[in-house]
Amino acid sequence: MSGDGLTVDDVVAIARGRPRVELDPQALVRVRAAREVVERVLASGQAVYGLNTGLGSLSRHRISIDEIGAFSFATVADQVASYGRPLATDVVRAMIASRVNGMLKAGVGVRRELIEALVELLNRGVHPVVRMVGSVGQGDLSEMADIGKVLIGRGRAEYRGEVLPGGEALARAGLAPISLGPKEALGLISSNGVTMGRGSLVLVDAADLIESMQIAAALSFEAFAANLSVIHPAAARARPHSGLQTAMARLRDLLDGSELWNPGAARNLQDPLSIRCVPQTHGAVYDSLSVVRGLMEIELNSAGDNPLVLIDEGAIVSVGNFDVTALALAFDYLRLGIAHAAQVANERVQKLLWRNFSGLPTGLARRDGPTGGLRPLGRAFAALTSEVRFHANPVSLDYRGQLAEGIEDHASLAPLAVSTTSGLVSLGHRLVALELLVAAQAVDLRGGPERLGGGTGRAYAVVREYAGTLTDETEWNADIEGLTGLVADAALARGVARVAGSRPALSEHEPPGI
Repeated sequence: MSGDGLTVDDVVAIARGRPRVELDPQALVRVRAAREVVERVLASGQAVYGLNTGLGSLSRHRISIDEIGAFSFATVADQVASYGRPLATDVVRAMIASRVNGMLKAGVGVRRELIEALVELLNRGVHPVVRMVGSVGQGDLSEMADIGKVLIGRGRAEYRGEVLPGGEALARAGLAPISLGPKEALGLISSNGVTMGRGSLVLVDAADLIESMQIAAALSFEAFAANLSVIHPAAARARPHSGLQTAMARLRDLLDGSELWNPGAARNLQDPLSIRCVPQTHGAVYDSLSVVRGLMEIELNSAGDNPLVLIDEGAIVSVGNFDVTALALAFDYLRLGIAHAAQVANERVQKLLWRNFSGLPTGLARRDGPTGGLRPLGRAFAALTSEVRFHANPVSLDYRGQLAEGIEDHASLAPLAVSTTSGLVSLGHRLVALELLVAAQAVDLRGGPERLGGGTGRAYAVVREYAGTLTDETEWNADIEGLTGLVADAALARGVARVAGSRPALSEHEPPGI
């Protein structure tokens, strides 16, 4: 790690793949230069926020050099505002990785020993127990303090599957607590680790979700006998949004080899908008993901510290670089995009279950009768879609606080935006599972899987590995849970990608209806 060039994928690899993390020597030269600035300013007696003053509204209190050690320890040890269930281990690792890279930008002015101590937590598998609630998004102070407590021998940490007191976890890993120097307590806790670390993981999970939504939508195209003119490459050329082009190209991949490409195979000249506009709604999600990823990678490679060390000027200045309103807004944007994709998925499912639209028995029952086949899945889908809409509501404007005696009168609420996005993605996994079940049933009634394309055929086969053709008497819960887990693990997307991984030349398909 060097403070530059860290990507969202790198953070996820560190968090979930657990490679050995190493520090770039040139970055450590920069770290040392910044630390020298801190030491010179401290020796000068100049008042600097968080260096020789209290924090927040207590910055009016000066701290003597003799008191700084105790102040630094208390700044971390006395943070007790976090609460709730612990964050997952991969989230904690992502938080640490994001903070290490931020420290290597050298705007914080900490010693290399502190950065190396954080890296050793990653490399030796000492994972602080971090509670998930407590930040309003202007530096995730309480959650980052849960990491800092372990570094100083306090708090709790997981090591080799066992949760231990922080000092004991360090000892078992062959590590010792660190003593915090001037500015290092603030440097540890005043960062947006939750937003950047957990946010990076959520972005990758959301990208996997939209891929799974594409697969489910493509299988619904097959189930509905849809008109594939809507993914004609000329449509993307006429409206060259990057996301639209991605969505259309991927749908063509998935449907390659389908009988729907044959003249006269489509049932309608124009299908309902929930089918016709899949490329546009899914394209909007791809575009929103691109926006959030771009902002996140800027933030991952930035110095979001206050006060900020300026090496070239030999000064430390108060700034507001910890504010991540841009990320909060971006995650709000992403959730809205996913919600639109969920709403059109709901309409597709309802259309497949309604004979007036599908041309198949009501509820996709095996036979017409007084019971309605899969109709209960339609109600479940509608209920989940309502939950999705609730989660999609923007949260970045919900701050109503007047903290620190009125000093902290604004907050981004970025951690809440990230957490809400994570919850919405989890709902999306279940929606994909339900659409796959309904679409596979319709495929069976429409004429069977022999008509399907390579990618949609693989998707159908995956469904049938978990669930046979459903009847009124079928107990569906186990099938739904199994498929939901497959989608959440991205196993569906990986499995189908192996079949539909390369798109044929655009000229190979002449979409019907053109």
